[in-house]
Amino acid sequence: MDRKQDESKEYPLFVSRAILESIGISLDQLKQQLTELSSILGPKFIHLVPSSINDFPTLHWVVNLSLRLQKLRNCEGFDKHVARYVGKQVKSSYFVASIASHLYDKVDSVKLEPITHERRMADILVNYKGEEVYFECKGIETSRFDFKQHHDHMLSILRKYLVDVPHQISITYRKPLSDPDLHRLGESLRERAKSVQTNGRLIDNPEILVNVIKRETLTDKRFRIWIGMIEEELDERCRYPGDLYGINGITISIAGPKVSYKRVLREKIRRSKRQYSENKPFVLMIDANTMLGALAENIRALSSAFQPVTNTRFSAAVLVESKPVIGSTRTDFVFNFVSNPFAKSPVSKDIELLFRTSAD
Repeated sequence: MDRKQDESKEYPLFVSRAILESIGISLDQLKQQLTELSSILGPKFIHLVPSSINDFPTLHWVVNLSLRLQKLRNCEGFDKHVARYVGKQVKSSYFVASIASHLYDKVDSVKLEPITHERRMADILVNYKGEEVYFECKGIETSRFDFKQHHDHMLSILRKYLVDVPHQISITYRKPLSDPDLHRLGESLRERAKSVQTNGRLIDNPEILVNVIKRETLTDKRFRIWIGMIEEELDERCRYPGDLYGINGITISIAGPKVSYKRVLREKIRRSKRQYSENKPFVLMIDANTMLGALAENIRALSSAFQPVTNTRFSAAVLVESKPVIGSTRTDFVFNFVSNPFAKSPVSKDIELLFRTSAD
């Protein structure tokens, strides 16, 4: 692989030409961004930025972290914000910077780590057309929805039926399957796979979706892999917890079941009450990039958290999805804004319009 090396004495940098092209910047431009980021983060820099960047997501994250922090560096509270880039707080701090930098060009002023009441802090305070609004940013963890042990059990049954099936099988189950269900599924897959001529769907019903990817048999049957993953069903805008296996010459991914985030979202709201403002609008921003379940159901769960006349300290909640744009440093945002009709301090329509789907 053609590689370039930054000979800076401050930090060694290895990055492929192809990776640089994937984000649309030159090596000199990358070095400039790293120099700026190093000046902002200080000693934290070497713990956050790898010396070898081998993929697009890492490069996009590093460059965007630099761009966002540069944009925010003159905001009040910036030093407090930068101090949070340690350990497990890095991901949540970057989410705060993403939201703050998105708002920066649209509002009159942005303040980081503002005091709301009794020395408690929110993440962001904006002033827009004379209206002040606090924002609290929360991440979503998927660890409580770990079904690997159950998927291992499903694999132990299904693999017996797939010994002579050379293709990759992808199974997404929407509802739990019993052992008899799995045996019937295995028999069906064994028969249907014999007639596979191209990639496509073998089974599609309200309970299960099975896709097949036609390929050659793995020649080395000693080869074993396991990868945890999130499977997304685009038709339903639903994400499932999944596991990908490669074993004894067969490859199979198992994802499911559909999970409910109702309790998780209510817990996020409960924990965020400590940062609320007494007399100003207070909006909860939720990083939904790795959030499981159906989007429509998650939005309904947020709406129900405000019914009937509960959690009135919250003006709104927003599910935020972001996606890096290949060939660019840009990020596309999708905001799902859920207003609280019973809020003590509702937000204006002007504030809500700040969260139209957009690119940053």
